[in-house]
Amino acid sequence: MFHPRWLPAYVLCRSPRVFVAYDTDFLRNLEVFRRSLPPATPFTMLIQTGWTVLEGPFARELLDRTADARRLFPEGRFIFLANEEEALPILKPAAECILCHQNAFLDPRRYPLAGPVRRFDAIYVARITPFKRHALAAKVANLHLVGSRSRPEEDYFQSVMRSVPAAPWDERIPERRIGRAIGLARCGLALSAVEGAMFACAEYSICGIPVVNTGNIGGRDAMIPGFSVFRAADTPESVAEGVEHWKANPVPPREIRDAFLKMARPHREVLADLLASIAGRRIPVPHKLGVRCSLPLLRKLRHGILRREGSRP
Repeated sequence: MFHPRWLPAYVLCRSPRVFVAYDTDFLRNLEVFRRSLPPATPFTMLIQTGWTVLEGPFARELLDRTADARRLFPEGRFIFLANEEEALPILKPAAECILCHQNAFLDPRRYPLAGPVRRFDAIYVARITPFKRHALAAKVANLHLVGSRSRPEEDYFQSVMRSVPAAPWDERIPERRIGRAIGLARCGLALSAVEGAMFACAEYSICGIPVVNTGNIGGRDAMIPGFSVFRAADTPESVAEGVEHWKANPVPPREIRDAFLKMARPHREVLADLLASIAGRRIPVPHKLGVRCSLPLLRKLRHGILRREGSRP
């Protein structure tokens, strides 16, 4: 018997079976899938890359676990959805792979366009964890921080709070209200050097605010409209300069949003065509492909969302 509620994945289609899951959610839970799926039943697993595969140790783990999945599920078809062009030659030896950016699947209806009232010069929506490099925001005068913290990283959290003592901090803003919070800032910050494609960076753009962005690998650069990004050096002074740039040179929110949606369209079409080739019909896709987002409890049970929201293994 098939029990989708037991899987850390989203069930896009039941006949034929098509799932989507983040790499670690699927590849580190292979036995959960084995117990839940009938043996020898064909299925397709779309694997979203949640962290850059350009980082060597993570890539090696990913490839090794994918080999395990192919041995455990000879009846399965595995397709990586990559956020970076450079990831394709790394992933292709392990499984099928297409360039299909996660940030293209934000539902614009969830994000109101920024209005004329701006309470903050910048907002940084990011978990309070070292790889997010909050110290680079230390010289931003009027900053809003949004992001959860963890007990093992309490020392880091306290250091961040000391570095920006005047900045209001919200540990969590419900996903359906985060767009309103973003729209109260003149720009958004994206300061990590290594991570995945950073949904928050795309949320800035879909809300219509520009971005101060540092050099990085992970894929977020591919989905920021070029006219709405200030490329900062890895210094607090340069990040603050970027914030001042957007204060002095505002961009109409509608222009940023429209440019972002235009960039997203080809990725959405690639996935729509892939799903149609598998299922023989068009399959609607949900916000964020149904994973790593807030969903009603009954929908989670129906589509197999088991993973705690906001966490990363």
